[in-house]
Amino acid sequence: MKRQGIPELDEVRQWIESYVKRVANLRDEKGKGVTLLALRDAIEEWLRFYESQGASVEPEWIRVRNFDALLEKNATLFLKVVGKRRLQEERKRTTPNEERWWWWLDRKVEEERKKRLKRTVTILGGVALVLVALYFFVFRLPPREQQYLNALTATEQALQNQAWEEVLAHCQEAITIFPERPTPYVVAAIAAEKLGKTNEAEHFRQSARALYKKEEDLFLEEAGWYFRAGMFEEAKGCVARVLQKDPENLTALNLLGSIYEAEDNVIEALKVYQLVLDLAEKKNEITLIPVAKMKIGMLQLRLPLSLPLPSPGGE
Repeated sequence: MKRQGIPELDEVRQWIESYVKRVANLRDEKGKGVTLLALRDAIEEWLRFYESQGASVEPEWIRVRNFDALLEKNATLFLKVVGKRRLQEERKRTTPNEERWWWWLDRKVEEERKKRLKRTVTILGGVALVLVALYFFVFRLPPREQQYLNALTATEQALQNQAWEEVLAHCQEAITIFPERPTPYVVAAIAAEKLGKTNEAEHFRQSARALYKKEEDLFLEEAGWYFRAGMFEEAKGCVARVLQKDPENLTALNLLGSIYEAEDNVIEALKVYQLVLDLAEKKNEITLIPVAKMKIGMLQLRLPLSLPLPSPGGE
């Protein structure tokens, strides 16, 4: 007999099956608010209740946790469908504790985004350091050249730490050594921009522009450094300017794919890398073909189960 206010265990099992179906089809959550999370709350509460009463609910817990893992994996999709602001408003209203992690999916997504960005920047920084080492040990650079590269390396490290005053100082050091080289001006403009020094940023930007023969090269350089700085919208804006003039620019497209990856926009990243692969094969850019294929394969593993794979050519 059902006790007043207490659901039967079979009813809780039905809730679990509903949870399973909804997690497997997150796109269908549009318009349902955060009711999926409320359902997960109820499952948690009553499974714990029956467990405390001596009932054997281990199979139920296993099933729930398997689909918890799927929800966690597809947290970005859930936020897009439900709305980050809606989740935050409902969380503020219901005040769940942090053990109920499903109410904190937005924070998890942000943490993962920062980790990916840090990994990317670290890799780029590592490549820069290797190049510096090669120049120093293989080619035995002259002292001024070495000082310049030291300043750029310090700039890269300060950028990783978001230490904008240091970035600006190291850029100015590099400019003093070789004022005819554009890269330090580009990075200095970004650092000044982040520090709110608008006039100074514009001065550096104009100085950089004067040193590039082609405007597209300036935009590509800016896009790369904006990306490393985590300023994705600005990076995409620079890439868009390049693609407006040269829609098949593989460097710009490859960078755009990296930006979408860092934003966790898997679908758009896949479309871009598929285009990179198609163009690389068309132009016989043999070094890019395996890289694009690897990127596509890795991104497909991150696709939500309920979404189809994009077809070749972005159709």
